[in-house]
Amino acid sequence: MMAEHGERETATLASSNEAAAQERRPILPTGNTRFDWAMAGLSSLLLGGFYVDLWAHAHGRTDNTFFTPWHALLYSAMAVVGIFLGANAIRRRSRGSAWPETLPPGYGLSLIGVGLFTVGGVADLIWHVIFGVEFSVDALLSPTHLVLASAGVLIVAGPLRAAWRNPERTSQRWVGKIPAVLSLALLLSILTAFTQFVHPLGVTWAGRAPVAPQTHAELFFMKADGADQTRLTISSGHSDGSPSWSPDGRAIGFVRLDVVSGRNPMGEIYRMNADGSGATALTRSPAWYLSPLWSPDGQTIAFSLTRRDTSKWTIAVIDATGGDPRVLTDGGGNDILDSWSPDGTRLLFHSDRTGRPQVFVMNADGSGQTRLTNVGDNWGGAWSPRGDTIAFASSRGGRLQIYTMDSTGRGQRRLMSSTGDDWLPAWSPDGGRLTFNSNRDDGQAQIYVANADGSRPTNALRTSSLLLDSWTPRWSPDGRFILYAAGGYPPYSSVPFVRQALGAASIILQAALLIGIVLLGLRGATLPVGSLTLILTLNAALMSVLGDQYRLIPAAIVAGLLGDLVLWRLRPAVERPASVRLFAFAVPVIFYSCYMLALQLTGGIGWSIHLWLGTIVVAGIVGLLLSYLVLPPPSMASSPSRPTS
Repeated sequence: MMAEHGERETATLASSNEAAAQERRPILPTGNTRFDWAMAGLSSLLLGGFYVDLWAHAHGRTDNTFFTPWHALLYSAMAVVGIFLGANAIRRRSRGSAWPETLPPGYGLSLIGVGLFTVGGVADLIWHVIFGVEFSVDALLSPTHLVLASAGVLIVAGPLRAAWRNPERTSQRWVGKIPAVLSLALLLSILTAFTQFVHPLGVTWAGRAPVAPQTHAELFFMKADGADQTRLTISSGHSDGSPSWSPDGRAIGFVRLDVVSGRNPMGEIYRMNADGSGATALTRSPAWYLSPLWSPDGQTIAFSLTRRDTSKWTIAVIDATGGDPRVLTDGGGNDILDSWSPDGTRLLFHSDRTGRPQVFVMNADGSGQTRLTNVGDNWGGAWSPRGDTIAFASSRGGRLQIYTMDSTGRGQRRLMSSTGDDWLPAWSPDGGRLTFNSNRDDGQAQIYVANADGSRPTNALRTSSLLLDSWTPRWSPDGRFILYAAGGYPPYSSVPFVRQALGAASIILQAALLIGIVLLGLRGATLPVGSLTLILTLNAALMSVLGDQYRLIPAAIVAGLLGDLVLWRLRPAVERPASVRLFAFAVPVIFYSCYMLALQLTGGIGWSIHLWLGTIVVAGIVGLLLSYLVLPPPSMASSPSRPTS
């Protein structure tokens, strides 16, 4: 009895110990469809925030500083992803799992990606402060942005890695494979976003070129130190330039040119609210206008103009509410307005009426025209707020430099010197600083700010991706901001060779990215029938939003359906390399054939049949060659050895 009782106690104790051990045993995470779906959805939210930010930049809806609503959306989406992954990791850690095992297989790198994204965001903020705000291609290839892109790749690839780690993936139902397919689509969309400058859905190089190439300038303002660079207008068939603030700072006057109508576009003088809204034409007769400037009392706007029936620029004025111009100069030379005197009684301008450009002054009614300079070429003058000093640009020393003189033309002296050209100075409202254009650093025109005595000139614009408009940057009435016009570089997109070369290169590059992602899914057995329609449609929709090329989305849908038909028919598999080779060739051929057909139906193809058909074939060859990287041919080592003599 005693022995039996001891045995029962021993068995009970063993059972209790085993139960306790089971309770203390770490709960290892396992992959599950719900977690995959959650991460696929959150990754889509993150990429959506990224594309919204790209759309805002492309459409002038952001002030191009770090703290924007679009960045808030992007980083909020990243925070949600981080909270989801972190909460799951902490919960499983509390149950005894080791840190490397707190997330399902494949998602550890996603959590690392969240950390890298956070570090990249802080680094991006610091980068903006030190080196200024990026524009155009600069923004896409900025080192800190590439860090963010790398982090994004780690995050969104989680469902794909999880599928690769799942031994049952080949037997999963189609619905269970969607997170991995969506992960492939998101990966492709990150790659295409950062190469959008050479993407045929971003720029339709193969389409018919515009009739006349024109540079589209837009209006911007920034703080005097270059911070918070803000775009006020966005080009859409027009070009905006020569901006100036009204005396109360509530409105902006500028010239808007119609760049669609021909090589020498004419336009009108406009005014709009200081935030860029409410643009309204003030003139009613198309002409070439330049430098509309408000009088100090805000009642009148003076400007320069010329028309097709005249050969010279003249100076005229209109009421600030609009109307017909009243001409002040007779057109004996090219008279270009530069500045109002602070009291509004005189106008400063430059003219070539004596042979070479010289600085002149006249009364506000056009009388009393008097020359102030006579040595070298002189132009672009500006009155100081006190009215006792005029700053202007002169080439008398060889290069254009900033000079000053008193209001009568006496005491002319060089204010500053540089190894480049400095021109078009403008005084700050308090008279303590000057802003001017200069190419002193790298040959490209930039906006500089210096002290009134010419000391400490500093590049405020700090960007190599904008072409500065030729006219004077203007201070806001409170002296906090500088208004200017700038645009992209001359539109080489209308040059036939450039459209052909860049267009063909973009198709070849994007074909490589597309088929690389597709083969990645195929090699990992995560590419069921239907995948191509999802991948191509989602990517085309995102890319089309950036370039407003919605007409190309149906082509992507059709290409995806045809690609899935080929996938279903060929059933490409590692065991049958020939099927993979044919599939890799067919997918880009199908996609870019549908692309060319869409262009032809919605505006016409601007390339010859030799070029567009040949480019499609080369895209297929790129896919074929990539298939050999995924499935290399049998090595020589596996082939029968030759007999040796």
